[in-house]
Amino acid sequence: MLKRLFASRKRPYVTGINPPERVSVSLSGCQLELTLPVHYSSHGLAADLEPTDIPDIYLSKVYNYGHPEPQPFSYAFCIRRSWEYFGPIWCGQYIGRTSFHASSLRIDCLPQGMSCFNPEHLEQVILRYLYDKGPASPNFRKKTAPVNWRVEDKQGNLWVLFESHNLLNPSEEEEGGGADYKSFAVTALDDGYLLFLSFGNFGYLPVKDAVKNIDKVRDLVCGSIRWTLSDTLEARKEAVLQQYPNATISSQRDPEPWVYPTKWRDGDKEKGESRLVIVEPGSPAPEFVV
Repeated sequence: MLKRLFASRKRPYVTGINPPERVSVSLSGCQLELTLPVHYSSHGLAADLEPTDIPDIYLSKVYNYGHPEPQPFSYAFCIRRSWEYFGPIWCGQYIGRTSFHASSLRIDCLPQGMSCFNPEHLEQVILRYLYDKGPASPNFRKKTAPVNWRVEDKQGNLWVLFESHNLLNPSEEEEGGGADYKSFAVTALDDGYLLFLSFGNFGYLPVKDAVKNIDKVRDLVCGSIRWTLSDTLEARKEAVLQQYPNATISSQRDPEPWVYPTKWRDGDKEKGESRLVIVEPGSPAPEFVV
């Protein structure tokens, strides 16, 4: 309670972090353990999904949540929760919020013969994902990505951490827009699957203070990860690494200079068109190279 009373924008009170919760889930025999803030909603809403095992990540019906048509990337969620940041007591409501999810991400656009266990292929998958959420989705806000790309080893598994930021007009940062961004941490789960952690952050002013405090919680979560592949998938990983002994991944990356489409329209379902039709395209999708 004292921390809530003396909270400020520089040192906000983060809900559910004193103490946090150690959770674990199983995905087809692979084990994820991590430390998370306890779910909190000012509106009294329950967590979208408390930690839930996925016994079979290959079961089609657990994917395509909310999408009537095939997608290049499909989620099967195992955790969905949020936490909030409170400033001075007189502010009343929260000043920032993070929505977190952990999932099995199925890569339906991955060509045959490629594997997420191959570091070079993993990098290509991430870029294709960011393109799909960027120029391939021009009806949403323009983004710059990847930002703050880094590579880590956790229990002998390759992890990639990166961010996607909304592109801002000069006046938007003054309104706190620069603290609205997404952070990701991903690792290979199988040839065409990723363990995918996402932090959707809604920040506050000053932006510098918001980002610092939001990232502090993200780093707590990512630093607590313990990930163990099943014996079968560990053997598959080793086989792929032996097949591609010289494969590497970039230790750093600058944001991609993608150009967004300038014209698009809603697709005509009766004509068999996709949900969105690009009329005047921008940069093409990055190609997969086997």
